[in-house]
Amino acid sequence: MGSEATRDLARTSDFEEIVIADADLQRAQALAAELGGGRLRALQADASDEVGLTEKLRGFDVVANCTTYHFGMNVIRAAIAARVNYLDLGGLFNTPRQLELDELAREAGVTACLGCGATPGVTNLMARYAADQLDRVDEVHIAFASFRSIAPSPGLLDTVLDEFSPGSRRFFWQEGQFIEVPAFSGAKQVRFSDPVGEMEVYYVPHSETHTIHRFIGKGVRVVDVRGTWGPGIMRALRVFADLGLTGEQEIQFNDQAIPARKFLRAHILEHAADFGGDGEWAFLLNVQVLGQRNGRSLQLEYATRHPLQAEWGTAATARMTGIPASIAAQKLAREEVSKKGVLAPEACFEPQSFFAALAERGIIVESTDA
Repeated sequence: MGSEATRDLARTSDFEEIVIADADLQRAQALAAELGGGRLRALQADASDEVGLTEKLRGFDVVANCTTYHFGMNVIRAAIAARVNYLDLGGLFNTPRQLELDELAREAGVTACLGCGATPGVTNLMARYAADQLDRVDEVHIAFASFRSIAPSPGLLDTVLDEFSPGSRRFFWQEGQFIEVPAFSGAKQVRFSDPVGEMEVYYVPHSETHTIHRFIGKGVRVVDVRGTWGPGIMRALRVFADLGLTGEQEIQFNDQAIPARKFLRAHILEHAADFGGDGEWAFLLNVQVLGQRNGRSLQLEYATRHPLQAEWGTAATARMTGIPASIAAQKLAREEVSKKGVLAPEACFEPQSFFAALAERGIIVESTDA
């Protein structure tokens, strides 16, 4: 995702300098060399070293944090301390703690935009676009379908295991409260664009439930997020859960206690990273918003589509997440966002201009009635 954000920045932005910061300097240098152009360079940086990272961020206009959510708190604190505008790709369980940094960010004159990928990210703006057409918003229902292999990267494997692990906590928001629900609950049929079509989706832990009611307002009573992966991966996740492999249990092996999930994760990364990736790769979104306009009840529904595998290959997940991050970084650097503090896309960006930028790159947001 970070690589695709960088590729889009190299193709479309007018930044004088683009720095690829990574713990693996050689890989960062290889990407800089691949993209060329004279304005990209690599920098070794350790996202776990908050103090050291703060010093390395000073002087930049914006930092796009494309690391896994494990480093979300470190990087946002470093950006605020360095007085650099910030965005990330969402944080699962970081969002409430990041929102608590709002006053600190405002005092530093920093705009920190949480979740600028596909979901959270584009979904927030789809909800905002629908809400702008309503006098009152009652419910926001967000769904995604991600068709890819189970582990294109270690971080993307963690996402799959977290979102459907019985050991993870997941909520939807309803009338001021977070309602906790178990894994594989809230089953609902949602129609996505081709090549996915209609799929059953389930509640997942996502940042939108923390931000949409806060920043859209208009009387929102319910916000929920559901998702699914390809059928093979979903079947495997159910088996993993039934066997206790994704929870907190430990197993005894050769007189050693090994966390079952740690064993499963290592096995998948070493022997089964390509599992589930045989068919068409796609990452598609659907947002339904219910409310009222001129005293009439309405349901507005929007969906995304993007180039098929013949054009995008196996880059759908990376591009659908990395491209919005690039667009957001450019908008922050151009000072299109005047608000300061810890915010979300629905509070930062005008939806139609963002959708226009996506369309230029082949990602279309459209009404399902169109």
